Amino acid sequence: MAWVIYFLVVGTSTGAAVFALWKGDKAARYGALLRISVTTLGIPIQYALILFHLHTIVGVAVYDLTTTAIVSFGFLYLALRYASPWLAAAMVIQGFEFYTDRIFLDASARQDFAFNALRDHPEYAMQENLIVTGVAVVLFLATLSAIRQRRKAREIDAERATKAEQRAARIEAMLAGRYSEAA
Repeated sequence: MAWVIYFLVVGTSTGAAVFALWKGDKAARYGALLRISVTTLGIPIQYALILFHLHTIVGVAVYDLTTTAIVSFGFLYLALRYASPWLAAAMVIQGFEFYTDRIFLDASARQDFAFNALRDHPEYAMQENLIVTGVAVVLFLATLSAIRQRRKAREIDAERATKAEQRAARIEAMLAGRYSEAA
């Protein structure tokens, strides 16, 4: 059951990231690209850790802390670069993973080096899934916000174009009236 939830969370996160790549603004697209890259590269790395029996406290800790740092600092850079409050929220949510990893390491320090994170620490897996889902929700909402802003900008541009056409028609009518009086 845990693997079903894991792949559901990864699928949801990837789906939200693909939606952000497709319809999001520049900041959301870069954030989605960062998320997809880390997820895509993370699956074979996790498989290799399990395959080569490196799925230990140290292996999981190094992997989790590295990916958390990459994604958190990536979201921080994008939030500052594009002044995106959505990516700032994603960075804060992703930053919770640092705390989760620390709690996990502290709780696991007294155990031996061979363990199963899902079996021995289901709350850790649940927190990780919630964090990934939270980031996916933020990317989804950022994309919806970008769609709404583009729609609003198109409406404003259409309104300006209509006003410009009306103004041009009034000017043309006034000029036509003046030229007919002068003739």
